[in-house]
Amino acid sequence: MLQRIQTIYFIAIIIITATLCTGSIIKITETTPLGVTNEYNLNLFYFTALENGNVTANEMQFTLIAIAAIIIGLTALIIFTFKDRPKQMKLAKVNYLMMLLLLLAVFTKAMIYIPMFSFGKIFPYSAFGLVLIVFLFYLNWRAIRLVRKDDELVKSADRIR
Repeated sequence: MLQRIQTIYFIAIIIITATLCTGSIIKITETTPLGVTNEYNLNLFYFTALENGNVTANEMQFTLIAIAAIIIGLTALIIFTFKDRPKQMKLAKVNYLMMLLLLLAVFTKAMIYIPMFSFGKIFPYSAFGLVLIVFLFYLNWRAIRLVRKDDELVKSADRIR
């Protein structure tokens, strides 16, 4: 199980998703012409809005927490279904849908909570969180390819017997 490289990819998906829960995914700071500085910070647990350093909004993101928990749980299930490769591939494809749902939910929350949201205003280090979400898709794709390769190898060995 652990000697297979796709298991390492799936473990990396779990680690990155857990990391996204703590780090900032979208952080925007803007200053109005009146000199008021607004800062918006969105991660998978909280949305925080600050106005001149004072908290104006602080909300837990239950939908994002639930989606992240589903991704982590589904990925763990994928790891432990290593003996049933077709089922593992199907679950990994469902994992794609959950990752897409996470990405869409993050952008939806950003559009709802952050006035005048645009990609040009995002801090470079918080854009790293968005890159990590996209990187989850790549890791899942690589793992599916390796599971398919293992399945083909087993089928070819069965034909030889």
